Parts: sequence; structure tokens; C-alpha cells
Amino acid sequence: MGTCGTISAPPGHEPTPAFFSLASYSRTIVADLDDMDRYGALMHQLPRQFHCLSAAEQEEALLDPPPLTGTRWDALLAAVVEHVARLHGHRVPPWVNEPARFLKTPWVISTNRVAAADSVLYAPGAFIRHSVFPDPADLDVRGGERHAWLP
Repeated sequence: MGTCGTISAPPGHEPTPAFFSLASYSRTIVADLDDMDRYGALMHQLPRQFHCLSAAEQEEALLDPPPLTGTRWDALLAAVVEHVARLHGHRVPPWVNEPARFLKTPWVISTNRVAAADSVLYAPGAFIRHSVFPDPADLDVRGGERHAWLP
């Protein structure tokens, strides 16, 4: 599969490069999905689909704030968007700084103790700022990362 190949996602939640919308990820958060599917959509699908857009399409997509869901997933979505915006050389959209998009209590997403420790030690700045700590191994070159993550 190439960099912008087909990404598997829950049915009905597959934004395509031709129609990429951050609002669709808010809908994914509140959809009747398990947490692994939500996590996969935000950590894998969003960066990869964003990476497939032209620079102009990326800029346009960043301007449209996704609706808040009232869940901790809002913080993860904001952190991912902040991270990919910086990664692709864009200004971080102002909506990621809304107080509702930050957690007061840090969320270490992995239940595996080694991965949880790596999450805290190696989290990119956007994730630290929003107090969400995904497994850094989930950041990969298919989402536009410069290098594959290595512990």
C-alpha cells in the first residue's frame, strides 16, 4: 500500500482525501464504536488522510473546528490536529486552544505498562500540552512523520 492508499475504518466513517473534514472525526468519537476504533480513527486514519491532501486542502481543513463531544476524545483530536499541523508546516488552528480541548487529569491511553511509560517519555509536544499520551509507536511515516518512531 502506498502512502495514501486505502485506510480501513469503521463503515460510514471513511473521510477521503477528496472530502476530508475534521467534523467527521467528531462524529466518529460519538458513533457507536469501541475505543480501539475511535483511537484508530484519530491516531491512524486522520494523520494519513491529512497527509494525502494538498497543502491548500490541509490549510482549509484546519480552519474548520470540529464540534466538541464533551469527552476526553476532544483532547486527543486537538492534540493530533496540532501535531499534524506542525508536522506539515501549518499554523496551529486557534480552536485547538479552547479550554474544553485540554484534560486536567493526564490520560495515558495504553494499559500496557511499558507502552504507557514510553507514551509519557516520548510524547510529542502537542500531546503533552493536551495531557493525552498515546503510544508513540502509533505515530508513523504513513501519517507524515519524518521518521518511524523507535524506542
